[in-house]
Amino acid sequence: MRARSLVALLAILVTFRLAHADGRGDVEKKIKEAMEQYDLMDYDAAKKLLNQALTSAKKAKLDKDPVSAKAYLDLGIVAFVNNDPDAAKLAFLSAVQIDSKIQIDAAYKTPEMAKLLDQTRGEAGGGGASEPVASGGGNVDCGSVKGLQHDIIDTAKGGAPLSVEAKLGSDVKASRVSVFYRPEGATEFSEIKMAADGCTYKASIPASGMKGSLVHYYIAAYGDGPKPVAAKGSQGSPNIIEITAAAAGGGGSHGDDEDPIGSKKETGGGASGGGEVSSSVTVSGPKKPHVMLAVSGGTGTGYVTGTTEANNPVKTCCVGNAIAVIMPELGYFVSPQVTVSIAARIGLPLGANIDGHATAAPGALLRVRYALSPSGQGLRVMGQVGAGILRNTIKLDNAQAGMDTDIVAQGPLLVGGGVGFTKNLSGNVAFIADLSALAGIAVVDHLGSAPKLNSGLSADLSLGLQLGF
Repeated sequence: MRARSLVALLAILVTFRLAHADGRGDVEKKIKEAMEQYDLMDYDAAKKLLNQALTSAKKAKLDKDPVSAKAYLDLGIVAFVNNDPDAAKLAFLSAVQIDSKIQIDAAYKTPEMAKLLDQTRGEAGGGGASEPVASGGGNVDCGSVKGLQHDIIDTAKGGAPLSVEAKLGSDVKASRVSVFYRPEGATEFSEIKMAADGCTYKASIPASGMKGSLVHYYIAAYGDGPKPVAAKGSQGSPNIIEITAAAAGGGGSHGDDEDPIGSKKETGGGASGGGEVSSSVTVSGPKKPHVMLAVSGGTGTGYVTGTTEANNPVKTCCVGNAIAVIMPELGYFVSPQVTVSIAARIGLPLGANIDGHATAAPGALLRVRYALSPSGQGLRVMGQVGAGILRNTIKLDNAQAGMDTDIVAQGPLLVGGGVGFTKNLSGNVAFIADLSALAGIAVVDHLGSAPKLNSGLSADLSLGLQLGF
């Protein structure tokens, strides 16, 4: 009998260890995939995968394991390069609270990033606002409270309101303190304003938000600006509550199964001591731009045939040059991946020395771009159609010195495509690069200042800046 008990216990231990190993493997796989997306500069996809890794770690009881510290660290790296140092610091804080000696991989480290991690490590080790303190009942010595202090909630019952409490020191000047929550399956956070009782702030996540197996949440204090002045967690690095068995009878909830994110207005009730769900407040990160204005410049080349504008035949094959090309562009973001725009292509046919040669090659194009990444960054492809004139300069055969470089005009129907690359620099400013090809199709023999139009192909390489509004 004793032998059977030992065998059963051994089987349980082996099963637990295998499940633990499987959970770790899943977390490590998601971290690896996230940093592969980071290498491709798809920061949104990387952040999503790292949050999934943290969710998997929570389910596998690995939320205090070094593998979770690694996920938080990488989440901080992603936030840092995405120009969100506040979120980066919060993620670094979560990492060093699990593994105080964790370091950034050399492949991703920059001096500024390493400085922020070291600063965060020092604050985490120095107590004060970096360390959560007990937020239970009783009298509170508000004079001893520094920063925003909150005990992270690890587990809670599903289907019942959850009381959330925090303390705010006098060193933080805040006009409002809120808790933001997102049930499993929801895509956006909902906000509940916390009610103040001295330096203690209380609110309640409604029962309708306590569903699924996990709930993400964070607490933020705001001053006059849009960014938090203090926080415990963030949208990019939220705290994770594991939902246990549902409370009997729904815990006094509204029983609204069709409102999983608790967007209907409710009062916090007795459990929260105040607080209110904002009926229309969701948090989905910085406002996405809708309008794009870009200016780029570059150079080009082309395949030319036929006759020049001075009626000289093109004899030697068959490459001309568009030495300078300027392209202003105005567009609309249909989605982060799809852009529709109107662009002007202004070529400057420099180098021609035939008397009376043209000085510009104007064209107008309708462009549709599609980014391969959901974030809109990285590689993108383009289709374009329009009207105008392409002009390339070529050297003439058997021409006299000083009169040996002429212009070949192509068009007026312009059709083509291309590939490009975009990289956010800061805010809504991005670097852009495009390699585009245009076929000039001579549907008419001449047009305006172009006495002779030919068919041919031009290619442009351009670099520039893009602004989003």
